[in-house]
Amino acid sequence: MTLPRRFLPTTQTLQAFDAVLRLGSFTAAAAELSLTQSAVSRQVAALERQLGRALLQRSARGVQPTPEGRIYARAARSALEELQRAALALQGAGRRGQLTLAILPTFGTRWLIPRIPRFLRAHPEITLHFTTRIGQFDLLAAQVDAAIHAGRADWPEISATLLFEDRVQPFAAPALQASTADEIARLPQLGIASRPDEWRGWAEAHGLPAPPPAQMVFEHLAALAQACAAGLGVALLPPFLFRTEIARGELVALGPGWANGAGYWLITPDQARPRPEVAAFRDWLLTEITREEGVYA
Repeated sequence: MTLPRRFLPTTQTLQAFDAVLRLGSFTAAAAELSLTQSAVSRQVAALERQLGRALLQRSARGVQPTPEGRIYARAARSALEELQRAALALQGAGRRGQLTLAILPTFGTRWLIPRIPRFLRAHPEITLHFTTRIGQFDLLAAQVDAAIHAGRADWPEISATLLFEDRVQPFAAPALQASTADEIARLPQLGIASRPDEWRGWAEAHGLPAPPPAQMVFEHLAALAQACAAGLGVALLPPFLFRTEIARGELVALGPGWANGAGYWLITPDQARPRPEVAAFRDWLLTEITREEGVYA
């Protein structure tokens, strides 16, 4: 049976309606969809006119669905997810044998890339494509099959496999001396942009007052470590990525390791069955990490 077109909204309209409900405001929905607030409002109003029902109502708690809107929201979400699954299936069929990975700059160059020859020997049928990303992003929009992420696995609509717990230590150049947490806290602190509260968490874990903002903040761990080795201050670094500098005495540990509550994760789109290439890479990655158990402590 062919439905009258007046019952079939556009996917843009469904996306606007779904985003407003998920995020609780037209402003947040507009930011997610890269539209203006008025454009999102027009999309939702057009949907309400098309259906002849009010779907949303504003309240002190933000935007809430009407009873009719709650029913329609479930159908809209289901339709969007079905379209997403179909797109994933088509993309997977067209990219068989290819795997696109988003990697962290320092983790990628210092840990992952040196081990990739072992993966290629085990899976010569897979062609790898690498891109560099920091922080959350839309894997589907970026056409990325999997991402290595350091932090918390709090992305929307993803599956996350924990690789290992993230542990950092305070390091400094040999010229900077400190033997207690209080002495470390008095040194110039260097920070990483993706973890603005890390020094605050370290101070709380050691019973110290919240520190002032870091005097210098870097985007990449490698640059942070270089500044630390140059004597510019103390930095919280994961030792497993800087074993060469530690062995050469360029970086000196000033205190014990500290679990910052984060981890290293393999992030993939949320789907019931990952592509064979993704599953193969995930299994290989976990095997590599198991081989080196204890290295990340």
